[in-house]
Amino acid sequence: MQKLQNRRQKIYNKRNPEIDKLVIEERKRVFEARGKDEVLLPDIIKIERYNQVAGPTGLVITDEGCVVYDTGYPTEGADRVKKIRTFTDKPFHTIVFSHGHRDHSGGVGAFLADAAQRGHPKPRIIAHENVIKRFDKYQMLRGRRAYISALQFPDMPTTPRKDDPELGLDFNYPDTIITDRLSFWLGGLNFEIYHALAETDDALWLWIPERKVAMIGDIIIGSCPNTGNPLKEQRFTLDWAEALERIAKKKPEYIFAGPGVLRGEAGQHVLLRTAKFLRFINNEVVRLLNEKYWIEDILDKITFPEEVLQDPWLVGTYGHPAFVIHDVYRRYTGWYDGNPSELFPLKSSIVMNELLKFVAPETLLAHARQLKKENKIQLALHIIDYVVQGTCNEKLLKATKLLKADLLEARGNEVPNFIARNIMRTSATILREEAKQIDN
Repeated sequence: MQKLQNRRQKIYNKRNPEIDKLVIEERKRVFEARGKDEVLLPDIIKIERYNQVAGPTGLVITDEGCVVYDTGYPTEGADRVKKIRTFTDKPFHTIVFSHGHRDHSGGVGAFLADAAQRGHPKPRIIAHENVIKRFDKYQMLRGRRAYISALQFPDMPTTPRKDDPELGLDFNYPDTIITDRLSFWLGGLNFEIYHALAETDDALWLWIPERKVAMIGDIIIGSCPNTGNPLKEQRFTLDWAEALERIAKKKPEYIFAGPGVLRGEAGQHVLLRTAKFLRFINNEVVRLLNEKYWIEDILDKITFPEEVLQDPWLVGTYGHPAFVIHDVYRRYTGWYDGNPSELFPLKSSIVMNELLKFVAPETLLAHARQLKKENKIQLALHIIDYVVQGTCNEKLLKATKLLKADLLEARGNEVPNFIARNIMRTSATILREEAKQIDN
């Protein structure tokens, strides 16, 4: 164990209080600026979101037209265009999607409408080739997307509607496709666009060397990187670290990212510390895989240096270190969890119903209540699941679902992670609705 601890200490340099102070102050400055447009340079402007989930728009104004990086949600596009028009009447020449998530690409329709209304040429839309596949997949899985969005973001509808601007069919597909990189000159500036694997497989980051500006979208999100999202497909932990390192090599003075604009040395430290964190998890999972451990033990065995636990840019509020571990594990191995009984399992309700023949469900229910009093909420949830899934007694099932709903609410109050908390609270609401139906 001591050798392992020494090994971790070599991965993470001794903490530098001055750097820690710098990145803490930078985080405070970035988050205080949310909701406010910022003129970084005379021709480089951050256009803010009104939806605090979405990232800002990066605006570059040239004599030959504007380059726009990200457009917000469908419901935000018009607001962003309105803000931009307080700074410039120049045509929109090029629009770049940082990736295909709707909070970054969905507002483009308002930009196209503005061009048409003003008689400007239609701006070209640049995106990675995988954005097309993403939009196609979103339309194919509309029902599933609506359901998981309702779990992760409870204020969104659970059933997709054709006229719903967030979940409908109003996708504006790109007309200029990138596979690896693309560059162009406009108004005396060079725009270099690079592909990255990070939160998605279609990420693009933009570098403007003359201004030392990097626009990177959700390659920095203001908390632990969102790989291993429990509701979403495979993401890219190690590649994400590599992308952060490539951006850092440019030594940008301004970094347009998900939470806002990072600057100078502080921004550089955030990039590299985040990359180091992702590499650490990747290397630890690989080490434990090679030592023949399965996911349950890997989650138990990986511990994080104090530098990680106290880094304000790596807090587990959106992504979470445990989720990142799952992402790396899933990247390198299959779905098998090490237990041969699970290769062709019976439905859980069959197994649990069989167990309840030997243990009275009322006993388990009473024990779960006692565990709740002792604040052992997670253990109580595991215990009560045997009754939820195994009992055929409707009266008992109702009481059990209501207790599980209470436990999920309590567990949600314990966890700092936004996604996990919302899943727990939304699931509690669903359980209470199901309990009501038992009376009918």
